[in-house]
Amino acid sequence: MGTSEKKTPSIYSAVTVHSEGKSEGQVDLYAERPNQGSNMSAFFNIVCVIAGTGALSLPNAFAAGGWIGAGILILSMFMSIYTGVLIIRCIYYNGHTRLASYQEIGLHAFGKAGLWTVWFFHSSIILGVSVMYFILSGTEIESMAKGKVDLSDKAWIWICCCVVSIPFVLMKTLKEVSFLSIFGVLSTIVMVGVAGVESIVDHDNQKARGPINYDVVIARNLPMVLATMSVGFGGNVIFCHVEEAMRYPRAWNRVLVAAMSACCLMYFFVAIPGYITYGPDAQSPILASLPDGPPLKVATIMIIAHVLLAAPVLMTSFALEVERVLGVTIEKMGRIRERMFRTLIRLIIMGVVGGIASLVPYFDAFLSLLGAFGNCMLIYVMPIAFYVKLFGWRSMKWYELIWCAIILVIGLLSCVIGSIDAIKVLKQRFDADQ
Repeated sequence: MGTSEKKTPSIYSAVTVHSEGKSEGQVDLYAERPNQGSNMSAFFNIVCVIAGTGALSLPNAFAAGGWIGAGILILSMFMSIYTGVLIIRCIYYNGHTRLASYQEIGLHAFGKAGLWTVWFFHSSIILGVSVMYFILSGTEIESMAKGKVDLSDKAWIWICCCVVSIPFVLMKTLKEVSFLSIFGVLSTIVMVGVAGVESIVDHDNQKARGPINYDVVIARNLPMVLATMSVGFGGNVIFCHVEEAMRYPRAWNRVLVAAMSACCLMYFFVAIPGYITYGPDAQSPILASLPDGPPLKVATIMIIAHVLLAAPVLMTSFALEVERVLGVTIEKMGRIRERMFRTLIRLIIMGVVGGIASLVPYFDAFLSLLGAFGNCMLIYVMPIAFYVKLFGWRSMKWYELIWCAIILVIGLLSCVIGSIDAIKVLKQRFDADQ
């Protein structure tokens, strides 16, 4: 297909890995990597990044779309698993080198147009999710501290940014920050458990106020619902770096399926009780619907902890790409200059994220726009386009082609319609505050 003959910039030249004592044609790209992390570390990295904040919006997504949201959630999981497998296949497409990033896949598939397209969507989703994390943490801390500490949600957003800056600046790679993901997952499990149980406990109180109406399907909202749910499985932006940090790369498919399934189970534990209890009045985040009390405070603390622990994992993936493009390496700069430039770059990234987060404190509308605009392209559309370009459609079975066509149609519709709807909601919220 001629892709291997393209001239690429030096910073995006694929490198041969695990080739000691072997010629290029004999390289085992899936060989054990003794210095890398375990399968469990990869599992926690994936779950930590994609679970948590997405779960908080699911009862509201069910309220917008109806019970069909359960099917959409499962469909989103299967589509995300499939495209996650395709992404990792693409980084080994030529059989003797490993591409280092999602951006490189775009370059080898469609040249510079593919490179910059991925850069655009990759940057929007990485920075966007980070913004979403800080919006959530700032608004939740402000609500908990109201009457005790006289600080605005914007001030708390910046305080959270300062806290996250410490591990973000000090720890260089995903392998180094992987231990944070373990605590992030534990905090998410506690948050999900409290939200689900409290929704069940509050059901009788809500029912006593009057009948709760449910919808099977609200067709006009389905694209926006899918866009919101896609955030809950939006790990494609870090998959290349997570797989790179695995000791046993052949286990990628198993780790991915396990991580996605674990997230889906947690999502159902929040979504179904939340929708049953609050019906069309379920808010996003669902913490806003729960009754006041110690359990709500515990859930709020846990989601804040998740945000502060997951943000360094997510942002490190983006920072590694920026540093590689700018040539910030020990080999080129030496240890001291590399540390200085890396610190400066990461502080600038954090400043940009904090600035955006303090200007758009609308969690639900921003979440929908983020999912529609960035996730639908990175998770559903681009992996299939790149895979077909690199391997050719003739390498795929007929049922795979049909499945890919379904994913493409769903992804594109959700991207366009969901983005339009989310932008309208954001505009209404901004206008209301003027």
